[in-house]
Amino acid sequence: MTHLHPLRAAVLGIVAFLGASTTASADVGELLDRLNDHNSIKGTESSKGWRTLFDAYLDLSKPPRAISAEFNLETIWPGMSGWSEVEAWAKDNPGMTEAIIEASQQTIIGLPYGSQNVPATYQQKGIMVEIWSKGNVRNNNFQYLDALREILAYSTAETYRLYEAGESQKAIDLSVAQLWLLRKFCDRDFLVEKRTCMELLIVSLENMRDCFYSYADRIDAEQFRHIAQKEIPFLRTDRSRLLIPEADRKVAEEIFEQVFDPTTGDAQGERFMEVFTEIQAVDEPLGRFGAGRRWVELSELHGGLPATKERLQNIFDDWWRRWRIREYSSMLGLETEYDKTNPTRYASVLFIVDDIMDLFELRNMLLNETRGTIVAAALCSYRAARGRFPAKMVALFPDPLSKQQSVDVFNESLGLMEYRYLNDRRAVFIGVDRVWLEPGNCIVYSLGPNLENDSRESGTTTHGPDDDLLYWPPAKALVRGQQERR
Repeated sequence: MTHLHPLRAAVLGIVAFLGASTTASADVGELLDRLNDHNSIKGTESSKGWRTLFDAYLDLSKPPRAISAEFNLETIWPGMSGWSEVEAWAKDNPGMTEAIIEASQQTIIGLPYGSQNVPATYQQKGIMVEIWSKGNVRNNNFQYLDALREILAYSTAETYRLYEAGESQKAIDLSVAQLWLLRKFCDRDFLVEKRTCMELLIVSLENMRDCFYSYADRIDAEQFRHIAQKEIPFLRTDRSRLLIPEADRKVAEEIFEQVFDPTTGDAQGERFMEVFTEIQAVDEPLGRFGAGRRWVELSELHGGLPATKERLQNIFDDWWRRWRIREYSSMLGLETEYDKTNPTRYASVLFIVDDIMDLFELRNMLLNETRGTIVAAALCSYRAARGRFPAKMVALFPDPLSKQQSVDVFNESLGLMEYRYLNDRRAVFIGVDRVWLEPGNCIVYSLGPNLENDSRESGTTTHGPDDDLLYWPPAKALVRGQQERR
């Protein structure tokens, strides 16, 4: 992830700005109406999954450990320390499984913005997005994301438990539902929501491949084929369906209405100092005095309200154009409107709005993770039916694998993912770990963000953020030393 500019660090996913000591807060109701008019929110209640999902969460028993860096959907698996307690927790909450599957089948999640728009029981459990509560500065207002992480920890544990118990179809149904649930959350409209849920979806896809590897003997060819052809391709994590977030722009526009003179359109020094210092002081309390003085100075040099709004719109228009073009268009190499923005004349814009260019690479990572999982399912289907992996990937086309679904997003010539059938024992380097693959196995990898075929050049397979990206066998299983069941 990119590091935020210090002035913007306090307002990741900006949702609030006024302190109790400032003048009257904005019309929150009107802003909420604008936010809740988004396609991921509006619709009939019967088309939304949020009540089904979070009602079940209210009944979910406490996990054996609190969700943390050590206990989450990325670290849970049957070989972990304390698995028996995690397994028991998963088994004791079947209602959560039913809710995940049901919610995943709804058109949208639909959780409304604004704490006042959810039941009191939800507010007590932090299942909400709080917007400008009583004019106080709020940070980390997307509290429901903590609940979502706990739900995903549960579904991950239950998926592994079901596989371990030999109930493979139920495990497949739950893991697929988890992907669909997260895909719908990825449509939400704040940057922090979209970024977080895309990252969680990437991990969920990694876990699915881990299960393909660990439980290959418990999934038949048709089940693998169905996943490769009828489930994952329809997640549509491409640029035409997974769109950029715009709620941050709507909030920025409302903030501008509060700090510029409504008659002249000029920046108001006192309001700049009150509003922006209050936000900045959340993360930099000792710098409040100096920051306040600086904001007064900036207000005297700042562009007016019409020019500021235009600059904000130009930034988002530029992002939209770039989002829709192909990954390696020459336009992507041009300086962005965000980078062109004068840091003095439009200081408020750069302070309020976070640069989203890292989201472009995250989208590419997610799209390739999706395709890599499709390829893995197709390979496993082929082997389950024939007892071996194919000598070349072309043997998978067009059934069980669509050629388009095996294109490497990180290949500038739009070539296919790299495939190698292993006739000899081969070393795979995953970070600092070296593992060995035996003859008869195969590897599938992407060139990765550096766009270089590091594995071919080095003569070994390398996996890592600065190297190639291994999709099969799953890196997670190899590092753990798991044995593939065949």
